[in-house]
Amino acid sequence: MDHSGLQIQPDSKASDPLAHSMPLVVNCDWAQPGEKGGFETQTRYVLRWLNFSARDPLNIPVFGRIGKLQRLSACLRTAFAAKKSGADIVVTSDPSLSCMVQRFLRLFSFHGPHLAFTFNHPRLPVGLKRAYYRWGFRGIDRFVVFSTMERKLYHEYFNIPLERLEFIHWGVAPPRVDSVNQPYIDGDYICAVGGNARDYKTLVESVKRLPEVSVVMVVRPNSLAGIDIPPNISVMTEIPWGKAMNIIAYSQFMVLPLDGSDVPCGHMTIVSAMHLGKAIAITRSTGIADYVREGENALIFSAGSVDEMTEVLRRMWYDRELCGRLGEAGRAFAAEHCSEAATLAGYMRILRQLGVRLEAS
Repeated sequence: MDHSGLQIQPDSKASDPLAHSMPLVVNCDWAQPGEKGGFETQTRYVLRWLNFSARDPLNIPVFGRIGKLQRLSACLRTAFAAKKSGADIVVTSDPSLSCMVQRFLRLFSFHGPHLAFTFNHPRLPVGLKRAYYRWGFRGIDRFVVFSTMERKLYHEYFNIPLERLEFIHWGVAPPRVDSVNQPYIDGDYICAVGGNARDYKTLVESVKRLPEVSVVMVVRPNSLAGIDIPPNISVMTEIPWGKAMNIIAYSQFMVLPLDGSDVPCGHMTIVSAMHLGKAIAITRSTGIADYVREGENALIFSAGSVDEMTEVLRRMWYDRELCGRLGEAGRAFAAEHCSEAATLAGYMRILRQLGVRLEAS
C-alpha cells in the first residue's frame, strides 16, 4: 500500500538534540485546532507530542457529513504517524476515536502500546455497532475510566479484560470563570448544567411545584425538546465554558438530574462545581458514587422521582448553611482526589506501566 500521500506535522522540537531522547506520544482527541493535546504542556520536559484532532479542518472538497471525514482523517493520520515515527505510545480520547485508531494501527502493523484515555460511553451501542466496537477495542492495552462501575460494565459489555480497565477520578484544575467578580445572572437561583444522560423532564416537573424558586439551565439545544418550560426557568444554550462556570459559581447550588441509577455521566460538571465550592443535588447513581457522599458533599434523590427531587430542592433552597457546608466539603474532596496534579500522576504511572521510559522532570 502506498502511504506517500499521508502527511504528518513535523515535531516542534526536532531541532533540539536533547528532545530526541524523550519518548514520543502520538495523541488523537477532540481538541480545537491549535490547542495542545492531552498533558502536553505539563509534560513538555519529559515527553514529545504529536497531536491530531477530529476537529482539524480538511483541505479537500467535502460532500456529506464533514464530521465523519474529519474523524476518519484524524485517526488515519494518527496511526500512520505512530508507525512512521516509531512512537513510544499512542493515546486516544473518546471510544469512537480509540476504536478507529486501533483498526488503523493494525493496518499499519504498529505494535507499540495504545492507551484509551477518557473512555466513557454515555449510551452503550447495540447490535452491529456493539460488535464493531467490541472487535475494535481488541488490542488496546489500557482503558482509563472515571468511575469504578464502568470497569465492570465495559468488561462485561465489550469483553475487555478487567485488568486493562483502570479507574482514576476525573481531575482538572479549578475551572476558569468569566467575569469572576460579576455574576451574569442577578438574584438567587439554582443552576443545571450539561447534556449527557440528563433527566430534565423530571427536573422541570419538580420546579413547577416550586414557583418561588428560580432555575437557570445551561443545556444543549435539543435537551428540552417536547418539554413545557415554566416561567421560573431560564434556558441558555451554546454559551462559552467560562460563562457556564460563572453561572455555577454564583448559583445557590447545582442540580444534576441523571436519567438512570447506573449512569456514568456528569463527572466533569460535578468536579467543576466542587472546585467552585458549590453544593450539589444529584440523582442516586452508581456511576457517580466515587464522587458523591450523601449528606456530606451532596443531597441525593432517586432517579425519576419528582417527589424526592422536589423535597431535596426545597430543602437546599431554604437552607443556606447546609449548602455552604456541602459546598466546602465538595471543594475539599475535589482538591484531594480530583486535581489536575492527581490525574497527571495517574497518567504518568500508566505510561510507565505500559513501558514508556520516563526520566524525572
